[in-house]
Amino acid sequence: MVKNTLYYENAYIEKFESIVKECIKENEKIKVVLENTAFYPEGGGQPSDTGVIDDVKVFRVEEKNSKIFHIVEKEIPVGKKVKCNINFKERFINMQNHTAEHIVSGLICKNFDATNVGFHIGADFTTMDFNKNLSADDMKRIEISANEAIYENIEVKTKIYENREVKNLSYRSKIDLKEDVRLVEIKGYDICACCGVHVSRTGEIGIIKLVKLEKYKSGVRIYMLVGIKALEDYDNKYNQIDKISTLLSLKLDEVYDGVLNLTTEIDSLKKERNLLKSKIFENEIALFEIKDNIVVEKENFSMNDMKNYCLKLKLKAKKVSAVISDGKFIMMSDTEDLKQVFESLKIKVNLQGGGSNLVFQGKIIDDIEKFKKAIYEI
Repeated sequence: MVKNTLYYENAYIEKFESIVKECIKENEKIKVVLENTAFYPEGGGQPSDTGVIDDVKVFRVEEKNSKIFHIVEKEIPVGKKVKCNINFKERFINMQNHTAEHIVSGLICKNFDATNVGFHIGADFTTMDFNKNLSADDMKRIEISANEAIYENIEVKTKIYENREVKNLSYRSKIDLKEDVRLVEIKGYDICACCGVHVSRTGEIGIIKLVKLEKYKSGVRIYMLVGIKALEDYDNKYNQIDKISTLLSLKLDEVYDGVLNLTTEIDSLKKERNLLKSKIFENEIALFEIKDNIVVEKENFSMNDMKNYCLKLKLKAKKVSAVISDGKFIMMSDTEDLKQVFESLKIKVNLQGGGSNLVFQGKIIDDIEKFKKAIYEI
């Protein structure tokens, strides 16, 4: 464990003074080592702190070979006494998330005999991976219990034990630790070997919301929102539902049924529209004369419309039927090898496309009139 780490003495330090011991240029990065530091380095799923050292930006902090390196925007003289300022709002959110992860993981491991095999505090969500399958009902039970831990406002205790002292203690750990062990304990919920920084009492977490559960490898991945992020997510979703309820002139608790009914109605109208389109296509194509090759240009046709039209047009073409719309094309034939036709067309017209012997579609890079002329000349 790295010495002179002020964040273990007090996780709430925001400002401190130190002395620059090293300033190294390495792979286009500038790395500063301080005599002591409250900047937390990335590790154990928790992002590093950011901030400033004498107004020089600290982009990231990492631990390597028992040293803590501050990745900064420019060099700082060795031996200089510096004033440091941590982005504490960002740090506190990470502390909330990490402590929340302990509570949730402790509950899942205890209730389902599962193991936490992955943890990451991301910009959008905190994710936790477990080696057992869980259901949505299981996740809801865990969420309720996790928030009860917040209401109890339990002290979050951290203590460093010599390796021999922890042999008879029951605690979670991803690896078999051979050296001194730092344990984080939330009484009644979790005790875990951990190098991260945490809030001092569970009440500071605010709220834990488990928002999504998905299969991951042989187990599950859980997505979690904590504190202000959970509140922002609630506000956003509430505002969205409120706007939809206003738009549909429905009460908030009627929105789902209202949207479901609207979706059913839209599906019905789409089917009706497609039947009408099909009839219009048939009536229009019935007036065409039978020819070797037929090309029809249409405006604002979807690819589905182009396919349906071309399928009916094929009955009037002995060789190739083609439909063009907004620079796209589709060709069909029961008699010609359209792969060969496409290669012949590419000699005369700049095209992109793909397909089979019977159906070919793509994009016309050249002038459309050149494409029409080329097909008629097949």
